[in-house]
Amino acid sequence: MSKMMNVEIRPIRTQTLGCLGLASALLIATVTSATAQLPGTENGEWRYLGGDAGHTRSSTLDQINASNFEDLEVDWIWKSDNFGPNLDYFSRATPIYADGLVYTVATTRRQVIAIDPDTGETVWAFREPETVRFLRSPRRSYGKGVAYAEVNGRGVIYITTPAFFLWALDAKTGRPLENWGAPVPLDDFEQTGVVDLVPELLEDWGQWERWDQGPYDPNYGVPRELGMVTSSAPPIVVNGVVVVLVGHQPSYGQTR
Repeated sequence: MSKMMNVEIRPIRTQTLGCLGLASALLIATVTSATAQLPGTENGEWRYLGGDAGHTRSSTLDQINASNFEDLEVDWIWKSDNFGPNLDYFSRATPIYADGLVYTVATTRRQVIAIDPDTGETVWAFREPETVRFLRSPRRSYGKGVAYAEVNGRGVIYITTPAFFLWALDAKTGRPLENWGAPVPLDDFEQTGVVDLVPELLEDWGQWERWDQGPYDPNYGVPRELGMVTSSAPPIVVNGVVVVLVGHQPSYGQTR
């Protein structure tokens, strides 16, 4: 697994109103021997937000159809009450199903949950340690899901958090992936399995270069006076590349 330590972050920058705009996406290129991506819906699986890499939202399963739909019964209901606060306007995530488990995110804390599809029991849960940038993120209520990929024959769950960290988790245990990412100098953070996505965005940015209020603090991320960056969408993994989408809070007062 040592090959997974090579992580290259490539911001994609956009021009807006004559100024350098905030990256609309980040490409996390991992140098691995990752297997070729499956269509996503083979054997009844649903490995992407839209089913497959093309987001066709189509499955070959035919056991449920118009003739028997009204005979379906609820087998189990999974509730997130014990995983943090919910809101009436909380956007519901789209679960994925891969290698025998269902994966989703829950509550405003965007905890990652693995569920046994046969029983509805929670197999594991992962929660990112709290930071100031998480608490002030405007996208805590809009987690839409996670991404799944097979890397060196091992299932990996990728999650972008409201604080704009990217985590890689072992799909069977929920533990942050070893020998991947870079240490984040914050209490309670794992020393592996995580990437702080903000520093690369600050490089060569005039507003940050003129910032004189101290060095970069991973607890705060982008200084509030300069703007914010977050994400509500799950990453997309295709051909060994993790694409991280970026969200903003519309504001005339922000610089980026």
